[in-house]
Amino acid sequence: MGISNDIKSAGTLGLVGTVLMLVGLIPHAEILSIVGLILVLIALNKLSKAYNNEAIWRNALYGFVMGIVGAVVLVIAVFAYIIPILTMHALFPSPYGFGLSFLVFFIVLWTIAYVFTILEYRFFRDAYRELARSSGINDFNDAAKWYWYGALLFIIIVGAILILVGDVYALLGYNKLR
Repeated sequence: MGISNDIKSAGTLGLVGTVLMLVGLIPHAEILSIVGLILVLIALNKLSKAYNNEAIWRNALYGFVMGIVGAVVLVIAVFAYIIPILTMHALFPSPYGFGLSFLVFFIVLWTIAYVFTILEYRFFRDAYRELARSSGINDFNDAAKWYWYGALLFIIIVGAILILVGDVYALLGYNKLR
């Protein structure tokens, strides 16, 4: 039995989406990452329906929502820090100085980003594990593993590189679906 056309088209969408996500890392091409992520989500939705496995789509959607919520929380935190500095900093100088205040703010931001990265990639890990189970393509299992390791090690910068390794494995898996 061959691969159905729905699975082939979803594989192509996932492949193109993953390539665009990687190309979006180039400076001034960030919008391509967003387009790529949307294409990957569409591919995962189609694959979820084709394999009759709702967990693929549900986990991918939850991961996407965690990423959006994390970005919104980070933006709100930045504004919550900057607005008082711009409006009242001259009136009430910090007894610890601006440098310590900024350092604490940076640590808080990094911690928030770390927590939401773990939440986001936990769901993407589960989505790709389900996809590997349904499709029989082990590259998706490898992508899930590297996404998870990358999220756990995101606190030190090397985690971002491991997430890219996960993207490469996802790319290989989508290529096998085409």
